[in-house]
Amino acid sequence: MKQVCLLCQRTSPDSNLYCQETYCPAEMSPNILGYGEWLGDIEIVKAIAVLRSAALYEAIHQGQRVLLKVAHPGRENTERLKREAEFLRDIQLKRNQNEFLPVLLPPYANTVIKVDAYGKAMLRGHLLYFCIFEFTEGEPLRDVLTKHPQLWINHIGWLMISLSSASAFIQSKGMFHFGITPEAVLLNFDKKLNVPRILLFDLGIISDGQNIGHNWHAFSVSPAYTAPELITDSKIRPDYRTDVYGLGLTLYEMLVGEPAFHYKLDSDEEVYKAVLRNRRIRMNRVEDVKSVANIALKASDQIPNQRYQNAAEITQELLAYFGPVPGKKKSRWPKLKTMMVIVGALLTIAFLITVAVTLNEFVVL
Repeated sequence: MKQVCLLCQRTSPDSNLYCQETYCPAEMSPNILGYGEWLGDIEIVKAIAVLRSAALYEAIHQGQRVLLKVAHPGRENTERLKREAEFLRDIQLKRNQNEFLPVLLPPYANTVIKVDAYGKAMLRGHLLYFCIFEFTEGEPLRDVLTKHPQLWINHIGWLMISLSSASAFIQSKGMFHFGITPEAVLLNFDKKLNVPRILLFDLGIISDGQNIGHNWHAFSVSPAYTAPELITDSKIRPDYRTDVYGLGLTLYEMLVGEPAFHYKLDSDEEVYKAVLRNRRIRMNRVEDVKSVANIALKASDQIPNQRYQNAAEITQELLAYFGPVPGKKKSRWPKLKTMMVIVGALLTIAFLITVAVTLNEFVVL
């Protein structure tokens, strides 16, 4: 188990983290589980991503490979994870699952998500809240962009169509994310089609409009991706354009090859000031992909009225330029369920033929 600072990303393998920066609360950082450690009956394989509110792991539960999400200690973090799990549970029970969102699994053996959407387990004196997702291959988009700062423009477009579609789905349920960042996305490439596939594994504050002021927790979102109106307004208002800003800033970053606002080794207050003064990296892709650059600029405008009105609008703009994301290649073989039906039918026919032949022989005798 190691400690990871949520601000500067420094780590300590012996859970004795210290940082000389006065703004950095390194000593208060959460412990992150390592390979072979256990949370209840869940065995950790590896940590995939560490966010400000939770950590995502690859794990083994009841012999099954899964994604495990554990909220960091603290009321805001645990309440946020509860809302996320309950939202996913509700859409699954209504058979309204979105392909870009996690599939929720029961947290314990011998239970169902209708009864238990999330789980609880004690670890080193802390009661930790967690939820389990169906396993999906991938690595955080942030890690991909660190290794490959500027992806192929079609990959950027298809990735953003998927991400904005996920956001549009959340908005269609009357909910708000308010924390769309590259850290919240798992990315995997379909090698056969050379197409990016995403999973929005973190749903931000996932709040309805009525409770958004109560559910908003500024620390959970990186300041570099916090919309200006969330910094300046004393009262947090439900506005779909706030999530459009997060989409636009993510697209902006992938186009220019680095985060729009520098944030590493800077205090949150310094980053907030840079965001409010719009001291971002200059957009340098106008000449080669002007239409896409303009989408990023409009979506991430400082003034909400100048942005797209919702995630569905930016999705349509991207679709008009890139076209639909290529679908998954269909196998030449029937699905397993179909094959089982076919095999069952063949066995039934064979049985009936055998019975008929046997009866015929019996009559002849």
